[in-house]
Amino acid sequence: MPPLEAWEKVYVKETFLTTTHGQLSCISCHGGNEKSTSKEDAHVDIVANPSEYDDIYCAGCHAGTVSMFASGLHRTQEGYYTIFEERAGFDLRDHEDLQMEFDKECGKCHTTCGQCHVSRPASVEGGFIDGHLFRKTPSMTNNCTACHGSRVGNEYLGENAGFRPDVHWQPNAKRCEFCHSSQQMHGGAGPLTMRYDTNNSAAVQCEDCHENVKSANDYHIRHWERPQSDSNLSHLQCQVCHSQDYKNCNACHTGGDGITGSSYMTYKIGRNPLKSAKRPYDYVVVRHVPIIQDTFASWGIDNLANFDNLPTWKLATPHNIRRWTARTDTTGGVTRCSEKCHDRGTSELNTYLRESDLEQYEIQANQSVIIP
Repeated sequence: MPPLEAWEKVYVKETFLTTTHGQLSCISCHGGNEKSTSKEDAHVDIVANPSEYDDIYCAGCHAGTVSMFASGLHRTQEGYYTIFEERAGFDLRDHEDLQMEFDKECGKCHTTCGQCHVSRPASVEGGFIDGHLFRKTPSMTNNCTACHGSRVGNEYLGENAGFRPDVHWQPNAKRCEFCHSSQQMHGGAGPLTMRYDTNNSAAVQCEDCHENVKSANDYHIRHWERPQSDSNLSHLQCQVCHSQDYKNCNACHTGGDGITGSSYMTYKIGRNPLKSAKRPYDYVVVRHVPIIQDTFASWGIDNLANFDNLPTWKLATPHNIRRWTARTDTTGGVTRCSEKCHDRGTSELNTYLRESDLEQYEIQANQSVIIP
């Protein structure tokens, strides 16, 4: 995403003054000295980003949303802390020096009300989207995929070479909010440990809209409807059949190095590492995350003590759904899509995550995910 020009970041349109927020005085949100005749004095104690303190500046009118957002993952980044603690064996928030490192490198992914409804996120250098006008629904490109672009955005919009957009993508009709409600984005499920928390009642699921096709064909019956009563059949996550290939990454390092291994497109089926009543699937698609034992070496953590406690191939929900995929396409001499998974003479069996797909350092960590 190209940076904005300096004037674009601060430009206030005249039409803003007729809006609800525009009828407030500037100092109501930004502080400063309105009686000063010099820029320097006027900007003393200025509050550049009021929504960083939403309990002060936003709650007066939006108390319910602010209260809900206080425990939302976009605000707390609890998922980062949860996974770090599981791998390292301690909470980084108990160490002031590590918290400072986290805030400097990872904390930029935290967001505020303003970074969704007024400006671009800080992670892409900020700047007003539309001259200080507030948008009830965030811009998909300037807000949502500004942060979630390299994976989700590229998958959803079909920007990965050789792959099509998600079937749900329809410009000006089906955007992020078509599936992801404001309640979910604002943390309506209450405090969560991560986005795949089993208590995430607001999380969207394919079944929310497509329950009516549960018995539409033999494949749905065998791998969606019947597994609930027949243990001889495997329950599959919808993406196992309906996802295209998706991006994976290896070896991320703090200290400015970032991803030291090139990203790559692939598709792998593994055993479900987060099986629960909400996600009862036996098999899911799994994506490689770029964690490695010395990811945090620059922070003084040369080795993650509990590295093997969590898989490096994790449950994935790619945003690249199509009705017809490499798994469901029966053209070209294939008479049943089940041949793509059950015929041991086909190369499609390479889609199963095997121990041979793993680097030596991650074999033990993925025992719960690989398919023997």
